[in-house]
Parts: sequence; structure tokens; C-alpha cells
Amino acid sequence: MFTYRFRELAVALHKKGDVRAALAREIRVHPEKIFNIEVERFSLDSRRKGDPHWSYNVIFDVASPLRTTGSSARGLIEAKREERSLDAEPLGNSMPMPGHVDIVGAGPSGLWAALHLLRKGFSVDIYEQGKCVEERFRDIRRFFVDRKFNAHSNVLFGEGGAGAFSDGKLNTRSRNAFSEAVLKDMVGFGVDESVVTFAKPHIGTDRLVLMLREIRAEIVRLGGHIHFSTALEDIEIKDGRIAAIKLREVRGSRLEVRGASVDVSLPFWKPCEALVLAVGHSARSVYTLLHARGVALESKAFAMGVRVEHPQMLINMRQLGKDVDTRLTGAAEYFLATPTLDKTSSAYSFCMCPGGILVPCASEPGTLATNGMSYSRRNGPFANGAIAVPIAASEKLFGGLELQRKIEADAFSVGGKNYAAPAQTIKSFLAHKEDARLPKSTYPCGLVPSNLWGWMDKTICKSLAEGFQNFDRKIPGFIEDGLIVAPETRTSSPLRMSRNNDTLESANTKGLFVLGEGAGYAGGIVTSAADGVRLAHYAKKA
Repeated sequence: MFTYRFRELAVALHKKGDVRAALAREIRVHPEKIFNIEVERFSLDSRRKGDPHWSYNVIFDVASPLRTTGSSARGLIEAKREERSLDAEPLGNSMPMPGHVDIVGAGPSGLWAALHLLRKGFSVDIYEQGKCVEERFRDIRRFFVDRKFNAHSNVLFGEGGAGAFSDGKLNTRSRNAFSEAVLKDMVGFGVDESVVTFAKPHIGTDRLVLMLREIRAEIVRLGGHIHFSTALEDIEIKDGRIAAIKLREVRGSRLEVRGASVDVSLPFWKPCEALVLAVGHSARSVYTLLHARGVALESKAFAMGVRVEHPQMLINMRQLGKDVDTRLTGAAEYFLATPTLDKTSSAYSFCMCPGGILVPCASEPGTLATNGMSYSRRNGPFANGAIAVPIAASEKLFGGLELQRKIEADAFSVGGKNYAAPAQTIKSFLAHKEDARLPKSTYPCGLVPSNLWGWMDKTICKSLAEGFQNFDRKIPGFIEDGLIVAPETRTSSPLRMSRNNDTLESANTKGLFVLGEGAGYAGGIVTSAADGVRLAHYAKKA
């Protein structure tokens, strides 16, 4: 057998998945003479407006050699099949760990660390300050109606982390054995198998909720324990090593700790030899705690900006073409970026949610931030996305966090202190004036007309203004039909937990392992989960 790879194999929209016939036409071989076809990656190619198609990268075998030069062999190269799995990943960096591991945070990195540690025979307790996803979903719905903020169960905190109430994107810039393991796990938990090969996979909040229930059941089946409504309050470090953790039950009930029923109405200490922090990018109290206990932290660059909302029909028409059937393609997306005229800054789109809705996402009382989420079908009438501006690392350790808090507190005040969001049409923003009336929006807690130039950071506003003008040249109507809902402050953490990148252990605290977005080393559901897989892969019982 001879093995080849074909890149950018074009398949018509209505023939999605019919790779064999398209490949046979391209390489001029009878379909029955092509064997072992494997789709490595596929995507929607919409570069020719009005004529989008599916584009596949495939690897396959044939009995006789093929010509790899000439017009008929465009995209064809000789290849070798490479195994990309955890079994093929070397264990040269094995990390000795105690047989029991405590994990704080039930987001992607914490859940996948638990899954893979349990599969290797470790015992695991997970502590999550929020609620299980079903109760969390009810709390969020209730908040949209009564505006009573729950600091522990909200869009950012609870089972699944911030990613559970977002667009549910699973794309990652780098595919490796760890991210592949995450995607394959997801398929095992009921997600469509296309997430493994689609270039921009997406689940949606509704299906993420179902998947999280399956993951929880598997963790319990493997002998793990998940303790919801249980917050980390303190840590004890002795001789540079984690020694104990102090936990507090949020609701004042009872908690199972290693089989013993413990009254946790008040904070209590428990011994701990291995602690995994997988707390997410908004667990600000944990950063304060770590700093107070001398754990190494560093300031890092991040980004802030606003959410923008447009009619989905506009985005579909501009990105795909006027008469394209979006039932075949799905709702259109955009990815935009531009430097400012003086090259000192830039603006770019982030976490774009086709057919999605806007949601308030705060982690502290008296603050307001926004985010976008979508359901699996992405069939809502509006598109939204973050337009963010890079923020350099602060010279002060907590400088970036303080800037986040200031903008969020100002937004809460301008919005009337009831979680209504300050809003402005892009057209009025560019004219520095407040709108007399605002267009429809999916934001559930109401909008308040506001001139953002009056209270947001002027440097951010200036970069946004230049970005909007550039984006309108790429997507005509971006300015005319665009609505700004402010602010978007939680793109990533402004702090990093310093770690040894080989072991994922804190740079100065033995037995403390820091993972995911909260540690400052990941950006999204898959990369965060992959951090957890990586820790477990190299862990071995001490």
C-alpha cells in the first residue's frame, strides 16, 4: 500500500461527508481503489462569496503509486500515518505524586485532571465553590429575572466553569495528544464525533450541560468525590510544600471527606499533600490568597473591550453570500483584527457567537461584565462577539485586576446598579454621543443608553474606534447596524501563577499544581482540559 495526504479537498455543501467520490475525481482513481480514508480536518471554505464549500484534509491508501506533480495532483503529497495518542506520548517527565489528590475547581482543567488521575488509580476529591450544572442553570435563569446576584453560582462559577455558559467552542490552535484525548473523551460522553476533525467545533450550552452530567457520573463511577458549594479559604505551606487546605461549605450543610461526614458549616482544615488549582480566570480571591501565602505570581498581558451585536442576517450575507443556504453551512462567523494607525495598539474579535445571546458575567457584587453564549443550533436572530484591545502587563502585580474592577464597577453604576448594561450604537460611539433610543438586543437584564467615552478607558475607546472603521471595510454595515454592550473584561486573567512547565508545579511551592486559564497557561475549553490531561499523564504514584 502507498499512503498519501490530500489537502483542501473541495466537497459541495449538500454532499458534506462524501469524501471518497470527491477524492476519486481529484486523483483520477476509481473510488473502490481508495482504502483507509481518514479525515484529519475539515472546515467551511467561504473565501469565494456566494460559493462556499467544505474543505477536507484526508489521508488514504492506494495499491499503486500516484503522481504528486502536475495540475491533476494539486494538494497531493506522500505521507506517513502518525499515531497521535497518549500511548505514543513519552513519559520522560514523570512526576511523582501522592496517591490522593485534592482538586479545587470543576471547570475543564479540574474535571479532566480528575478523570485521567482516577483512570491511573489515584483517588481524587474535587472542591467547587459553585453548584452542579443543573442547579447552576436555574440560578442563572433566576438572576436574569430578579437580579439577585449569587457570588458562588453564576455564569462564571459552578460545574463546568465559565465555558459551560459560553459559545462552547472547542477549537484550539495546536492539536496534540492531550487535546486529542479531550475531544475523544467528549465523543465518549455523547458529543458528536465531528468535534475531533472539524476545524472549528462547537457544542453549545445546551449540549455542554448534558456532557457535564456524563462526566460527573464517570468521575463518581471511578471512585472520585465532587463537593459542590465548597470554597477554598486558605492554604498552609510548610518548608516550601503544601501541607493543608482550609475549606468552607457555602450553604452550611454537611460534606463527605474521604468517607467521613464532617460538619462544614464553619471553615475546617484538612491535610493535603497534592493540591491542584484549576480555579478559572475570575477566581480573584484565590490570587489574593496565594499572594498572601507567598506563592509565586506574576502580572501578564490580557485584553479588554466590549461586546458588539449585529443581525445574524447581515453577517451571513457579508461572510457567505446573498443566497447561501445557512441550513447547510450553519450561521456565519467573523474573525477580525487590525492595528491602530500609530501601530501602538490593535483591536480584534474574540469569542464570536453566531446566532447567540449576550449575558451578564460578574464574579463580585457591584460589578458588571458581559459575555456571549449560544446554543447548539446557533439559530438566534443576532450575532455577537467581543471586540478586544490588548492590555500590557502591569508593573504592579494586581494592576491589571484593579483596572478590570474599576471598569466593571463603573459599568455597574452607569447601568443603574441593577445589572442593566451601558450600551451605544457603533455609529453614535464614533460620533461621541449618547443614543436617544437603542435597537433590540438579546441582553436579558436591560440596556441603558450611555456614551462610553465618558467612563471607559480612553485608550481602549480610541483603539475600538479605529478597529470599527477598519472592520466596516471588511464587513459593510458593521458600523451602521452594530450595537455595543459594555464592558467585556474577562477575556483572560491579568495574572499568572508561575509554574514549572515540565511538571505544572508551582515555581516555589512543592505539591501545588496550577492549571488552565486561572493559572494563565490556557485559553479556552480544550486547552484548559488538555492541561489537566497532561498533568495526569505524567503523574505517577510516589
